[in-house]
Amino acid sequence: MRPEDRALLRIAAATHHVVGLAEVAAAGLTARQWQWRVNGGEWVEVASGQWRHAATPDTFDIRVRAGSRALGRDAALAGAAAAAWWGLDGFPPDPSSVIFAVPRHRRRQHSVPVHSTRDWRQGDLLWRDGIRITSVTRVVLDLAEFGESARRIEAAIDSGIRMRLTSVPTLRRRIGQAGGRGRRGIPLLRELMLDSGGESALERRFLRLMREHGLPSPQSQVTYAREAGRAMRVDFEFRNGLVVEVSGRLGHTSDRDRQREGRRRNALQQQGNPFREFTTADVVDDPGYVVSTIRAALR
Repeated sequence: MRPEDRALLRIAAATHHVVGLAEVAAAGLTARQWQWRVNGGEWVEVASGQWRHAATPDTFDIRVRAGSRALGRDAALAGAAAAAWWGLDGFPPDPSSVIFAVPRHRRRQHSVPVHSTRDWRQGDLLWRDGIRITSVTRVVLDLAEFGESARRIEAAIDSGIRMRLTSVPTLRRRIGQAGGRGRRGIPLLRELMLDSGGESALERRFLRLMREHGLPSPQSQVTYAREAGRAMRVDFEFRNGLVVEVSGRLGHTSDRDRQREGRRRNALQQQGNPFREFTTADVVDDPGYVVSTIRAALR
């Protein structure tokens, strides 16, 4: 192997295995030498002006980084690919899902899939691991517009809230703004947001129970101060101070788990908060028990 080729491989290792003409020149290869290597299949073009070595697998990460370099700063990873880059539930890194959002004036043909949009606001554009990417709030809107299933959008909403990458008020505000412009997928988002605020499918199911049976909607993920400056977070709190946990913690069997949960319950009750806890089996298999228990506690 020639010294120039070894130099380019070293450079590629530092640039996430994607190289452009600047890296080729830095390695000492001439334009003619480089064209000979590309024509020979030693290097494979992933996006316009961006290559990977033939021995490097064609991965999600490679396509994202190559597309980002090819399109420049005036583009952002979007849709399911952005959801995967954020690490949202239900969105594995799929090379075929890679798509970038670009402003409408850049809707011409590109070497990577793009979605052109008039709604190009700086607040939706963030950076993560060296890639410009749409915010999780914008990801949710785009997933609905791109026709993703309700289940996948629901998973994106719940995990985005759990990871503190978006919030219920933020999502509702943006959905309200987008609805006035007739954006596709807004009716579905409005329906999904009816039971949002929890951090899991179980918590969403509990919220749906409350809504369907005409019970008040509790505040989700409430933080309480504890002694020594520590804090504890509970799943739900109703207006009368009733605290509800539906996270399945009753399934813990170790002495340490039981001790921690007992102290947690004691601390809440010492602060004057009535406390109820439901398992997954309660919420899923015996919703009538959950509803009647909450209704009695609220009375």
